[in-house]
Amino acid sequence: MAVKAALAIAIVMAASLPQPFASAKEAVPLQPLIDRTVAGETLVLESGWTYAGPAVVRRAIAIRSDGEAIVENGGALPAITLEADGVVLKDLRIRDLQKDPKQPAVLVLSDRNRIEGVRIETRAGGIYLRNADDNEIRNNRIEGASAGGRKIAYSKRGNGIDLLASARNVIEGNELVRVHDGVYLESSNETLVTNNFAADSRYGYHIMFSGKPQLLGNAGERNVTGGMVMSVEGAIVRGNRFVKQSENVNSQGILLYDVHRSEISRNRVEGNRVGFYIENSTENSLTDNETIRNFVGLQMIRSTGNLFRHSEFAGNVIQAQSTDSEDNRFEGNYWDDFAGLDANGDGYSDLSYEIDPFFLQLTKDFEPFQIFFQSPGLPFLEQMFHADTARWLKDARPLMEPPFRESAEAGFGGRWPTLLAGLLLFAACLIIIYRWGYRQNHE
Repeated sequence: MAVKAALAIAIVMAASLPQPFASAKEAVPLQPLIDRTVAGETLVLESGWTYAGPAVVRRAIAIRSDGEAIVENGGALPAITLEADGVVLKDLRIRDLQKDPKQPAVLVLSDRNRIEGVRIETRAGGIYLRNADDNEIRNNRIEGASAGGRKIAYSKRGNGIDLLASARNVIEGNELVRVHDGVYLESSNETLVTNNFAADSRYGYHIMFSGKPQLLGNAGERNVTGGMVMSVEGAIVRGNRFVKQSENVNSQGILLYDVHRSEISRNRVEGNRVGFYIENSTENSLTDNETIRNFVGLQMIRSTGNLFRHSEFAGNVIQAQSTDSEDNRFEGNYWDDFAGLDANGDGYSDLSYEIDPFFLQLTKDFEPFQIFFQSPGLPFLEQMFHADTARWLKDARPLMEPPFRESAEAGFGGRWPTLLAGLLLFAACLIIIYRWGYRQNHE
């Protein structure tokens, strides 16, 4: 049976105010209403009312709004703290005015809770879980503050959803904007992060020291890095899309650091500074990925024993770079800058695709030489200093055609601007020549 907030409000007002009526615009303390709600019942917050935090939930109750009820918090504590197991927060709007990025609007210290449909506007953190297991965080929106159109430093923002030492939680369908990290996991095993969207933040998804995490079907735009997985074994990173992580010198679509025996599949990284950045990572399977229109498609450092199969590299300025990375296998990938030869018609080239690391090594030793990138004399230098090819990145059987229709169209479409610019330049030259000739003949 639901406990109507209006009745509780009347009791609180009658006990604390001398006048018989109170303005509906006054913020009503939330804690007394929670304390009067019996375990197993629902506290319904009335539309149009503002409720004042902070508040602590110590019984298994549900708190929901029947409309646009607002919980406002200006203190140093979280707006709502869950200490009891089995609490439900649903369809609330929380306006958190505190500025400490270490403090969240909602703090979860218990198990088997559900937070759904909550909208949080905060200058600090969003939803933080601490030693909290088996919770569900679904379909919430967390918005960081803006400063009149100016960006607030990442160090002054809190994380959107932050898990520490919390296991088997589900993070699904959330929208995270202008925060430090959209979703942050540390020492939180078997967490499912699926179908979320993160934008205008540092890392969209940041996973560290967590066993068997799953990052499935998420999206990220305009972050420094779309998804970072660090010091993890047995991760599944599948079906994610990271676009336009390119404004920072360290921007990557997907960053794998110290990752081992994990599956990275069916991801699309597009328009980033670096599509895939892989360092100190071994024995991972990277299959069916689309690496489209990045400055560098793949950058690999000190990584061995990884498998790259049936993936596409199209429209990248630099397809791949590899240093100190041996015994990685590339099989059946598509490279749009490679003209292969398929003698038997099986769809695979009989010629291998090879990437010379000469320029990467040259700029590593002499950074100013980066200005000679793609200069006409570079192939000549590569031939002069032709090193042993045994350690080159090689795809023995590259695909002749792109494996993904959408990517094929995108890759071809990516050439249209260059083609159009060339045609316009050619037309301009014809006009200039024609006008010059016309003047010569009439003078």
